[in-house]
Amino acid sequence: MSAAPEQPVTIDPSIAALGMEMHIQTFDMAIEVRTTPPALIELIEEVSDDRMQDLLGEAASSDPVIAKVRAAFKACGKDPSRYRPSSEALTRRIISGKPLYHVNNVVDCGNLISLMTGIPVGCYDAARIEGDLTLRIGTEGESYEGIGRGPLNLEGLPVLTDANGAFGTPFSDSAHTAVTETTQLLKFITYGLNITNTLTSDATHNAHSLMRRFCAEG
Repeated sequence: MSAAPEQPVTIDPSIAALGMEMHIQTFDMAIEVRTTPPALIELIEEVSDDRMQDLLGEAASSDPVIAKVRAAFKACGKDPSRYRPSSEALTRRIISGKPLYHVNNVVDCGNLISLMTGIPVGCYDAARIEGDLTLRIGTEGESYEGIGRGPLNLEGLPVLTDANGAFGTPFSDSAHTAVTETTQLLKFITYGLNITNTLTSDATHNAHSLMRRFCAEG
């Protein structure tokens, strides 16, 4: 099963003015949400071990890709030590000796890609997204209900928006567009913030391959 044509993501002037590379890539895929299979759990464990070896006791923020994403957060106006990129949060969990949570096959594939690459990603229920997509900086007073977090202050965060407003960030996503057992069409986002197009494209390609292997419908 191939991905649907990419839906372009507009980079708002508030982000473009930062003078950093911004490559936001996306694909849609028909999926079946299931319990995380043993083969995926085994792969996550293997990658977790590899990441621990790569960092050799260093902080997650020492990873060069994570460091670049942190710089993008700071440039947008958010302290990355208080609001950590999702890829850093996953890596910190692994190097502290804790396993990743298992949510479902789709979310776990997304977390695996983020852990492998250091690049934040988003898995969204495409049926709950309307209109064109734009990446911009969150404004004062802007918030949404984060997954498992309650109201999330979006001011100063890079945020992904549709016709109804913000629904995703490379920090924590909106509960409104979360992947659940009823989700049938996935919208996958790779947040290449301050990351080269090559690295972003590689992450997106690998994500598509993983999703086809573990999540594709039928």
